[in-house]
Amino acid sequence: MDWGTHVVLAAKLLESCSLDKGASIYSVIPVIDKEPPHFHRVYAHILENQPDFLDVAMEVLNGGGASESDFSILNQRKDEKLKQFNVELAKLPSDDYEGKRRLEKKIYAHRRIVEETPCFINHAEDAVDIVEDESVRNISADKLSAAVSLLSHTYFDVWNNPVQVFLPSCSYCSAQWEFWNNVDYMKFRSDFYKPENIIPFRKEIAKSKVWNTKLKPEAIIKAMIIRMGELGQPAIPYEVVDMGVRDFLRYLDINDYQKADKELEFCHMLENEIHEIIYKNYRKE
Repeated sequence: MDWGTHVVLAAKLLESCSLDKGASIYSVIPVIDKEPPHFHRVYAHILENQPDFLDVAMEVLNGGGASESDFSILNQRKDEKLKQFNVELAKLPSDDYEGKRRLEKKIYAHRRIVEETPCFINHAEDAVDIVEDESVRNISADKLSAAVSLLSHTYFDVWNNPVQVFLPSCSYCSAQWEFWNNVDYMKFRSDFYKPENIIPFRKEIAKSKVWNTKLKPEAIIKAMIIRMGELGQPAIPYEVVDMGVRDFLRYLDINDYQKADKELEFCHMLENEIHEIIYKNYRKE
């Protein structure tokens, strides 16, 4: 999905989870990896990397400047952070590859998130009218809400293109393969995201009754990761998906077993709803 649609879908998902819809903005964080081109749809879309980027995003968006759209403050804080990280980087032993990778990831995330924040805020503003809730524009500091929103990006992105969600453990791609077989793909990709088509889609999916349910946030996290595993071709090994679930939940200090039957059923219903809306104009003849 495109940026604006991600925010709308995240807002509705957060509502169904009784979470803070002000976290919808985190659903577009993974788009930072469009620069540089060789990171595109890989670096920030990988499940393993997302906790690091979420930590930086929450620091950037809640540290002053973003909620007031004062980007000079954001840039000043970014410059201070980058200076600090570069000093730390210079002090690392030459063979500390893990430490170097950790700091380089922070440098990249701070720089790119600040660069894209004006666009993130604009998309959150645009979503307010569609979801009919002013709270979408109030950037949340709730980590669980932000995590659900961020994870939803990759889950909804598989309608667009294959995503290697489980790198480096597994390089196989997850995608809505059957959906692509059922649509006129070139027409879908060339027409669907034009304003005259994507805005009505956002409005229709936002009004869908599929959202009229109560979901458990911890379980929807598990369900989305499981679904991304199930959508893998070739099949993504169970142990890889299971570890992805465990690691992400542990990052959120969630150690209890999460039963996700209801949330998995919801995912299937939501996916079918999205399919049927799109099929009306793009089903292959």
